[in-house]
Amino acid sequence: MLEEARRKFTDPDPLIRREALERLFDSWERIKTLADDNKAKSAKLVLDRASSEPTFRQLLEREALELREIGNSYLLRHHERSQTPVIDTDHVDYLFHRLFSLVDLVIRKNAPR
Repeated sequence: MLEEARRKFTDPDPLIRREALERLFDSWERIKTLADDNKAKSAKLVLDRASSEPTFRQLLEREALELREIGNSYLLRHHERSQTPVIDTDHVDYLFHRLFSLVDLVIRKNAPR
């Protein structure tokens, strides 16, 4: 999923890049389930492994919560009438980079050593 998101994000077509953002949100949801069957517990574990420094760990927690809210509020992961579409390609790019940074850090810090 991550490779598909990365590949689509390099496409000049704004609709394809928006698909990349949707795919990246799907990837993030899957990553949050890798450490435990309980999604909330698993998400905590993957973030704990991403940083043991308390202040930075809190920053990651806030970022994960904010991105979850964005994923649920905007027309990215779910398709409900109450959601706001992300149409501006600069906004799509911003959200992609923001989420990709978190995903990249979590994957690197959770990789087997």
